[in-house]
Amino acid sequence: MRGRLLLPALLAAVALVATACGSKTTSSTTSTTAPPTTTQPGTETMPLTIYKVEHGLLTPTTVQVPQTKAVATSALAALGLPARVGLVGSTAVVSLNHATPAQIAEIVFTLTQFPAVHAVDVAGKHDLTRADYGRFAPLILVEAPAAHAAVGPQIQVYGTAEVFEGTLVVELWQKGKKVDEETVTASAGAPERGLFATDLDATEVGPGTIVAYSPSAEDGSHQHEVRIPVTVAP
Repeated sequence: MRGRLLLPALLAAVALVATACGSKTTSSTTSTTAPPTTTQPGTETMPLTIYKVEHGLLTPTTVQVPQTKAVATSALAALGLPARVGLVGSTAVVSLNHATPAQIAEIVFTLTQFPAVHAVDVAGKHDLTRADYGRFAPLILVEAPAAHAAVGPQIQVYGTAEVFEGTLVVELWQKGKKVDEETVTASAGAPERGLFATDLDATEVGPGTIVAYSPSAEDGSHQHEVRIPVTVAP
């Protein structure tokens, strides 16, 4: 069944992104490099999404971290930017005195994925939102699933895009074959950034790749394509 409504929590997360990302003219392909190991063997773990800048653009990636309630601090440690994180109202205050623009983008996007965080103070800068570092967001930003995530047979895909007429194609590939495809329309077209969300159905467990792109109005070729490796679990 197509056009299913996503869970309210997922839509809330997408809505947070929608207010966030600024314009840019570059595109990217999500890295398929495996995420770094952040735990010791035998440690009970949990998945977290971090936003890492690769080749100048942010890539949401799933990493395994030790079980913790301090998810914000743990996420920054997984980024390689260990720092204490406090919450003042809806602002995350990060105890990090110096950071590059790319590192700040990683921190802001990673922390604002959490519903309680609307802005970030870090490296002497205050009330930062994703809009301040939108230049690091690819034209098609798939928020979930993140690269290397474990997903169910029905995969909920959502994110934001800044593409012509807001039109995207989202596909699922397994064993070299396209097993599902959806054409979706974001809530706004370029030069605005709009929300998009859809479901894809896997045919079997194991590795898969989600492909999202904007079809060219001239020849249907893939523009601004991103590829997200996932593992389909039973």
